[in-house]
Amino acid sequence: MNRNEYKNRQALFSRKTKKTKSSSTASEAQRIQKSLLKTQNLLKNELNRVSNISTAIDEDGDILQQTMDHHKSLNTKNAQQALTALQRAQAHEQRVLNASIFVFGTVVFYIMWSRVLIKFDFISVVLDWVV
Repeated sequence: MNRNEYKNRQALFSRKTKKTKSSSTASEAQRIQKSLLKTQNLLKNELNRVSNISTAIDEDGDILQQTMDHHKSLNTKNAQQALTALQRAQAHEQRVLNASIFVFGTVVFYIMWSRVLIKFDFISVVLDWVV
């Protein structure tokens, strides 16, 4: 509040104010009206400013939501790619395991064939038993 407004208010609300002159009352009413108009304009400006700030906050919130949705979709895509890679690796490991078991079985059969069946002539016993 500036100095003139302060003096005007003090004069208006003081007990020493003379109410006899109608011109002073009219001038006081005009000053009060001007002050109220200034206050009204100030409040309108502040209301517009707050409205603009509220709009900006809403827009920022929308942008943040879009960014978060985009980030989530990227995480989903990355997780899907990682899962696919894991499934491929698991299938490869299963093929390697099956091949290893086959090679192991073949080696065991060869060893049994060459060491046990041929040396002790179990081939004829097995063939006689089968036939």
